[in-house]
Amino acid sequence: MKKIFLPILLVLFLVSLNAVESKITSVTVYSDRAQITRSLTTYLTKGEHKILFDELPQSIEQNSIQANGKGNAILRDVTFKTEQFAQITDETKKTLIDKQQELTDRLNEFRNITAQATDEKRVVKSIFTKLTSTTEKTEKVELDPEKWIKMVEFYRSKHETLDKEIRDTDKLIRNVNAEMDKVVRELRKLGQQAYKYKNMVEVLVDVQKEGNLKLDLSYIVYGPSWTPIYDLRVDSQEKTMNLTYKSNIFQTTGEDWNNVDLKLSTAKPNMSAQPPELNPHYISIYRPQLTMKDLEDVIALPAAASRSNKMAYAIEGMSVEQSFDAYETVDIAYSESTVESGATSVVFDIDGSNTIKSDNEPHLVTITIQEFAAGFRYSTIPKHSQYAYLKAKVKNDSDYPFLPGDTNVFLDNNFVANSYLEAVAPTEEFWTFLGVDESIKVEYKFVKKFDETGGLFIEKNKKIFEYLIKITNNKKTQEEIVVWDQLPISQNEKIKVKLIEPTYKEDTEILKINEHKYIEWFFEPKPGEEIEIPFKYSIEYPLGTQIDGL
Repeated sequence: MKKIFLPILLVLFLVSLNAVESKITSVTVYSDRAQITRSLTTYLTKGEHKILFDELPQSIEQNSIQANGKGNAILRDVTFKTEQFAQITDETKKTLIDKQQELTDRLNEFRNITAQATDEKRVVKSIFTKLTSTTEKTEKVELDPEKWIKMVEFYRSKHETLDKEIRDTDKLIRNVNAEMDKVVRELRKLGQQAYKYKNMVEVLVDVQKEGNLKLDLSYIVYGPSWTPIYDLRVDSQEKTMNLTYKSNIFQTTGEDWNNVDLKLSTAKPNMSAQPPELNPHYISIYRPQLTMKDLEDVIALPAAASRSNKMAYAIEGMSVEQSFDAYETVDIAYSESTVESGATSVVFDIDGSNTIKSDNEPHLVTITIQEFAAGFRYSTIPKHSQYAYLKAKVKNDSDYPFLPGDTNVFLDNNFVANSYLEAVAPTEEFWTFLGVDESIKVEYKFVKKFDETGGLFIEKNKKIFEYLIKITNNKKTQEEIVVWDQLPISQNEKIKVKLIEPTYKEDTEILKINEHKYIEWFFEPKPGEEIEIPFKYSIEYPLGTQIDGL
């Protein structure tokens, strides 16, 4: 018998399976996914060993898995596996499911109490009705006031007791339902199928010399995301803007990221094993059809990849023997997957260690704090709002691109508004509004409207509209302000619109009119200065015609 089992035992020991605990050490978060790196260090004897990374997330992208590390070894193979099991191995999930069952039992108990009390009320009412009613077949009930009073008191007391019991039980049911909702939400976060199967990766290494082996396993998981958010603190005296660039990170991968090196990336990783190909770049006169951007999106789609358990990239190029220095640690031979990144994509390396729980709650981290010189200008549209709105012009002279995101705006340490920042590249200038400043007074007066009606030989009506805009600078400094109004736009050749005041021939630094007939005035009022802007225009149209839009 020993001779029979000995070869089998020798084969088993030739490749040992090492289930070693690994730890998440670094995470790079993209807009809709994250790259996770797990690390472990273990002591291995010479020969082939299988290193097992167990309990990996359900949303893992199989084709993104890669392994590398440090040690006197050669990486031979990387295998992805899915294992079915009946028992719940996730203790957190098991606890929640047990809690769910406990709450279900309590709900059933409380509902039984409510049903029993309701039935008892029905019985008491039935007895009371029977005792207090007569029919032709029943004998006449003897009227005893004392007995009737006791019966009514009993009926009332019993009803009050049962009603209170029902109310108290209903309150308990509401509380249990609230607990149940919380448990269900937590279970949903962990994933509906997490307890039915688990993912794992086996890494086969050929150890050339006994010693410590450091192994890293990286993979992509879908779901995590990050969104930028900004605090803009403006000092109107120093003419500066302090910008705090932050990020809200969300993740429900089922595994917490505890004390990890955290990076945020603007790139969009490609899961293909090879880079995309170029197609001829044609240009032509625009016609409504498929655009080049649409074509590029199609080109950038990941190539179809094999879903077999064996990772294709881990098979070739791994059989070359290497020599190792006894006192040096060398890189394990491995193949890299490609990552597609745009010309403007960057990676933000967050300082220190960071912890992001798998709870789908926002986790705030700071990307950078920058201070910029700011120029200020006011903008007003008196026709719609008789306020001057302060805005700041800033040049992004940092190395950080600012992604589109919400902003909290503070002016001289006072919160003034929530706003939105568009995408801003390094070296690019941008404007941001800072809210209303009542030190700049704005008035909009309707002066008059009069008609020049058709006479004996006149076949047209003419309406003249006259307004007066006043801007008063009550600040102690000279300021810049842009004032906006508009002319009506005729959509019929028989309707003529003419600007009377201000006089306009062509755009100047002070007065501009665009294709939408928006009029823009630019002024630099001194402290205490009042500026009056007359605005007057006429509309001519045929007699007997009704004008829409006046």
